[in-house]
This record gives sequence, structure tokens and C-alpha cells, in this order.
Amino acid sequence: MNKKSQMQMTETMAVLFIFFILVGLGIVFYYKYSQVALKQEHQQLLAARAMDTTLRVLFLPEFLCTKGEAEPDDNCIDVMKLNHLDEIISKNQDYYYNIFTYSKVSVQELYPGNRTWTIYEKEKPEGKSKEPTYFVVALRDDIAGQYGFGYITVEVYS
Repeated sequence: MNKKSQMQMTETMAVLFIFFILVGLGIVFYYKYSQVALKQEHQQLLAARAMDTTLRVLFLPEFLCTKGEAEPDDNCIDVMKLNHLDEIISKNQDYYYNIFTYSKVSVQELYPGNRTWTIYEKEKPEGKSKEPTYFVVALRDDIAGQYGFGYITVEVYS
């Protein structure tokens, strides 16, 4: 009788050992899955913030093309306003920080020249990654009396 109860106790211990190993493996797999899901959610939030910042830049009245009292032209940037925008931003840094937070906004001219304007730049000190977005715009130069084209780059730091 003693041997039989000892055998049942050994079987019970083996079953409990296997059960706890399976529970441990389940916890490890759940932890890895939650890490991957958290990274994916972080990337989605960063991409959404990048698109939101890009839309804010596209409709920024400080450099949109206008004709007197008329509504601004769609997807058009006035080069004369763009040349003087750094002065405005440097005087009102807190206001633009509330709009752009940690990001870099630049305009690259592709035609007729090859100029680059950095509108706003504030990197996050411990920023790990960035999400760039690009948008094609027309560039109106009233001084030269011509239109060109280029693109806006918005890089949002996480």
C-alpha cells in the first residue's frame, strides 16, 4: 500500500511540474506578444502624429500663397514669406512648440533651383526614432515672377 501511494504522489508531482512549465511558457509568450503589440501601437501613434503635424504645416497661414483678400491657394507656399519665417518662429518659439512639439519641418525646392529651408527644428533629447512624411507643394516666387515645385518634409521624433 505504501508503494502505491508513493507512486501516485510522484505522478502528481510530475503533473504539477509539467503544469507549471506550461504556465511559465504561456507567461513568456504573452510577455513577448505584448511587447510586439506595444511597439506596433507606438509606431501607429507616431505615424498618426506625423500626419497631424504635416496637416498643421500645410495649412499654416504664415507661408501660404495668398492674393490680397482672397482665400489662399491650395498646396502653395510663398517663397518670400518662407525666407522670413525663421525670424517669426525665433520670436515666438513657445507658440510654435505647441504646434509642432518635437519635430523637424523643412521645405526642399526641386525646380527651378535646389534650395532648402528649415522652418522648425527641435529634436527630442532622448528621441529613439522618427517618422518622416513628405508632401509635394508649389512654390510661388513673386520677386522672380515664377512658380516652382518642391516638397515639405516633416519628421516627428518619438
